[in-house]
Amino acid sequence: MTEAFSWLGSLVESLGSLIPRRVIVRATHAGVKWIWGRHVREMNAGIHWYWPVTTEAVTIVIARQTLNLPTQALVTKDRQQVVAGAVVVYSINDVVKAIGERNWDVDTTINDIAQTALVKVISKFSLEELLDSLDSDIEERLTQTCRRQLDKFGVYVHRCALTDFSTCRVYKVLGDSPFKSPADEGEE
Repeated sequence: MTEAFSWLGSLVESLGSLIPRRVIVRATHAGVKWIWGRHVREMNAGIHWYWPVTTEAVTIVIARQTLNLPTQALVTKDRQQVVAGAVVVYSINDVVKAIGERNWDVDTTINDIAQTALVKVISKFSLEELLDSLDSDIEERLTQTCRRQLDKFGVYVHRCALTDFSTCRVYKVLGDSPFKSPADEGEE
């Protein structure tokens, strides 16, 4: 009996796609509509209508947000091992670039670019230089590097700052025998 009426559910669903849909975009959000899958239209705060048969709509938060980066084991210019973590404070200034044309997952893009920026900045300094300028110069360089690279994805970086920083030792284990790091080789 269920199979006999399943076609009716499919018919109602198909007819429903012909009815216009309403999207309310909050003041803290923005969105895009893909018309026929390729024409991208921006949706700012307000009420928007679209035809589901030809259009797909997605909204994201554009207001100020933070993203905590995982800590990474890094090597400084003088080959000292350190562990560093950071936070990125950002907002979306162009939703079409952020999810409509160039990108899809904004958080992953920010995470990837900020982590590589952290490696790039930390590896240019010696441990002593890092410890002397942790508060000012490092944060400014991180922020500027992230801001420059994320601008093409419609993301404005307000701040990128270290949250964790410490010296460390990294041991990689292959099977049961430890692998010595380059910094440990000179100690024997």
